[in-house]
Amino acid sequence: MLLRLLSEEASDVWQTLAWRSLPDRVVDAIVASPHVVLRAAFAENKGASGDCRARLAGDPDPKVRAAVAVGPQWFRSPVDPLPEWAQRALLRDGDAEVRSRAEESLPSSPALAELASDADPRRRRAACRAWEHLDPGQRGLLLADAEPSVRCEAAKRASGHDADATDRYLLLTDDVPVRRAQVLARAALHPATARRLAETGDAHERAAVAGNPAVALDTARLLADDPEHAVRLQFAARPDLTEAQRAEIDYHVSESDRLGAVPWVLDATDVEVLRRCAASANTLLRRSAACNRRLPQEVIDLLGRDGDLPVRILLCENQPTADGEVVLDAFRRWTSPLKGMLLEHPNFPRVGLARRFADSSDPAQRILATHDPGAPAELLLRLSRDPDVRFRRTIASHPNLPHGRVEELLGDGDPQTSIRAAANPALPPSLMHRLLDAAGIPRPAS
Repeated sequence: MLLRLLSEEASDVWQTLAWRSLPDRVVDAIVASPHVVLRAAFAENKGASGDCRARLAGDPDPKVRAAVAVGPQWFRSPVDPLPEWAQRALLRDGDAEVRSRAEESLPSSPALAELASDADPRRRRAACRAWEHLDPGQRGLLLADAEPSVRCEAAKRASGHDADATDRYLLLTDDVPVRRAQVLARAALHPATARRLAETGDAHERAAVAGNPAVALDTARLLADDPEHAVRLQFAARPDLTEAQRAEIDYHVSESDRLGAVPWVLDATDVEVLRRCAASANTLLRRSAACNRRLPQEVIDLLGRDGDLPVRILLCENQPTADGEVVLDAFRRWTSPLKGMLLEHPNFPRVGLARRFADSSDPAQRILATHDPGAPAELLLRLSRDPDVRFRRTIASHPNLPHGRVEELLGDGDPQTSIRAAANPALPPSLMHRLLDAAGIPRPAS
């Protein structure tokens, strides 16, 4: 069935098809397809392994190889990296655009580090992104490179442990203030540099200095009463303050504030430090702790009971072991379109949703019943006639919906509903073939 959709007559669905989980036989057919658009689309499949996507690293068309180099770029979705042999092939590709995409997009790896001695300064600059894979000699050469942009990138990468490198970065950089502050928040700083930034830096730089644990508390205190709230907020999240000292600072965090995680909390590995952050009265510290991927289960459970909704949302986004009821509650309360991501949480409690929500008077709650894999056919039939089109759209692809109703929805006036009905996995193969025949999609030669 899926093989029929690889024909040129079905090109409208290629992107959707190429991004889904596919059997090996279909992947083989895509890799061998004569259609560049289809092969390039598969290179962006976030569910495909790095080894699988690497099959296209030697594709005859540079557009496809460039797509492989860039890889899947899905919001908050981890991606399996390409094997090193494929990374090296793309970094040494005969096409300049493919090489450029690889230099910009590939993750830090030994393959990227091998560019440290390349004659092209752009490639040496790219090698700086693989700083942890460079030996001391290579790092020293990059820090002393004849090209200013290479020296600047090397200094940025070294700044976390080298205050001299931070000074060089500040001298050379043309980064916008926000990016500069991101470096300074984790950078080693000479006392004189930290004080200068605290006294004369812009608001972004002052906020970075205020929250940087490497800055002496006496220097950071200069910013405790800063006129900018963002600066005071970062100072209040320092690790060397007591809860009583935090309470004396004029700062606030509301539920609608969208704040980045505090770097030192995000980087923390000490369980006791994480426990203190999770129990702090400082909401920003708790939100930041929720984003740390090294939380012990007891801290995850503690944050699951937090009174701040964004803490619980961030917990569900970042912790695969968060309790299912916490995930469900966050999904019900969150109003962002991004809430749909929580449906993919491994603990999202799909089973039993029909029993719990089918008779709710609130459509936003009632629609949860449609996500129950065990929802009975009679319930789905009833909900599929709900005046709210969202119900038809969701139910159209539910495998428990009776075939007769699925066929009715194939002709629904709402295009999204009819498309999802056509994708219903319970449709009989004979009907699927008839639909493709009617759409002019040819059958493969036997």
